[in-house]
Amino acid sequence: MIIKRIHSQDAHYKFSPKKSGETSLNLSNDIFQLIAPELSRGDEKSVSFTLFRSDYLKALSVIINQSPLYVTSSTTATEVTSDPNVFIKDFQSICTFFGSNERNTYTVNLLYRSDGRIYLNSLEDKNSKFNIRHFLVEESSSLVFEKNGSDISIRLRFDLLDKNNNKGADHINIEGNDFTSNMLSYLTALRTKPFMLLAGISGTGKSRIVREMAKACWKEGDPEYGNNNPRNFRMVQVKPNWHDSSELIGYVSRLSGEKFVVGPFLRFLAAALKEPDVPYFLCLDEMNLAPVEQYFAEYLSVIESRKVNEDPVSGQTIIETDPIIPYENTDAYGSLIDQLFDTPEERKAYKTEKDGKRLTIPQNLFVVGTVNMDETTFSFSRKVLDRAMTIEMNEVDLHGGLKKDAESEIVYIGNCIIGDAAEGCDVYAENKDLCDQVLAYLEKVNAILERTPFKIAYRTRNEFLMYAVNRKILAPDSQLWQTLDEMTSMKILSRIEGDEERTKKVLEELKTLVKTEIEDHIPPAEEGKTAPESISAKKIVEMLGKLGSGFTSYWT
Repeated sequence: MIIKRIHSQDAHYKFSPKKSGETSLNLSNDIFQLIAPELSRGDEKSVSFTLFRSDYLKALSVIINQSPLYVTSSTTATEVTSDPNVFIKDFQSICTFFGSNERNTYTVNLLYRSDGRIYLNSLEDKNSKFNIRHFLVEESSSLVFEKNGSDISIRLRFDLLDKNNNKGADHINIEGNDFTSNMLSYLTALRTKPFMLLAGISGTGKSRIVREMAKACWKEGDPEYGNNNPRNFRMVQVKPNWHDSSELIGYVSRLSGEKFVVGPFLRFLAAALKEPDVPYFLCLDEMNLAPVEQYFAEYLSVIESRKVNEDPVSGQTIIETDPIIPYENTDAYGSLIDQLFDTPEERKAYKTEKDGKRLTIPQNLFVVGTVNMDETTFSFSRKVLDRAMTIEMNEVDLHGGLKKDAESEIVYIGNCIIGDAAEGCDVYAENKDLCDQVLAYLEKVNAILERTPFKIAYRTRNEFLMYAVNRKILAPDSQLWQTLDEMTSMKILSRIEGDEERTKKVLEELKTLVKTEIEDHIPPAEEGKTAPESISAKKIVEMLGKLGSGFTSYWT
């Protein structure tokens, strides 16, 4: 089974009027190898797939609920409203193509271009006018290719089932406890930056949440569904004696020739590279039992090189980094590639010096470190805190999770947390009004932090902007105060520590700012419900209270 996530270039429907004249479907090399590995560059052939009527009837209903959307060409962009009459042709094409059958064979053309790009084209069925592309929405749908003998099926899935109701992202339960707002901040944080710290007292379920998010990427019917240890999850227990990256990433052994001894991080990274549309979660348990800057130095450097580029093969937008292990024409590098990849084609691609593939951090690899702060652990440097999204987990409901029939998993989230932006400039132009409101708040924050070591710069600004946009994507009803509240806790307060002279004035002024910019914008409680609280305001009060001992920090 191979999952193809639908990005803007392959989507018929888009959420913004981006002009694109594509009418075909780009394919990855993995899907090509599944369909027609015998084809050579410059060749083409007819290929057939089994499609399922229920997928497209459901898709049509979802698309209507997600309107307004845009259908674009290379020169125009047309807004599509939720009027069902607009979609009557697509409904008729489903009825004509499938008739009374749940399944039908769909035949299209596969083109393997001489430049290496692979397409499915001639997508419209001549008799029914059915076109698979007409049911694809950017960043919301996926195509699942699966081979059973000589038959290849394509299932159509929607990762965000209803953009307006936010099913699949905005209503999440774990062990019967309502984690709606908390889990939304986790998902948004990971979509913004795939490196997160979960801090809190022991036993609050930090590592469990990482596992549950990995499990929630699989839908009922998938082979990994219900597996408590799915292939997209790996837990690594950090050891106190780690003072370099040899245990986690690996090292070169020269005992009998040059050979790379591969660590668990690189093995998991390679697995993520092979399934780019599936979120992979690496949980570093008790992350600060050893100095993170020492045993994870390569990752901390490379994660800051993230850039949005176009995949030269598929033409899709991807986020790439510098290689975590640079290419070398050595026996050690060759042995590394041989251990990470199985096929001769993959190994050759990574061993090719010019224009070859590299061991970069894939955009679907999420690193989550669990953190306990006590006398046995190391504190975090600003280098680590600046690069990570930090969420604190100290709330405990002793009555929660005691019902046997309570839901034990996060509901299906698919791959909606795989982001498509790496910097603020990637989201600013299309979300200018929202981003300008965030920037106005950050200017007030920096006025308070002026002439202190806590002042924020471009990295934090970019993360604020991307978080605001991503929260709207996952939960369109999001309000600005929620973004500012969550990010102030994650990215502003987490960097403040010191004695009274260094921190008291800063915290008091931030408390006033949070009151006017966040707390005063929280809506009153609905009847029978508790009003939401500002997590930043609560944390500032806690940090000010700690100054009685002469020192304060974010960490409990």
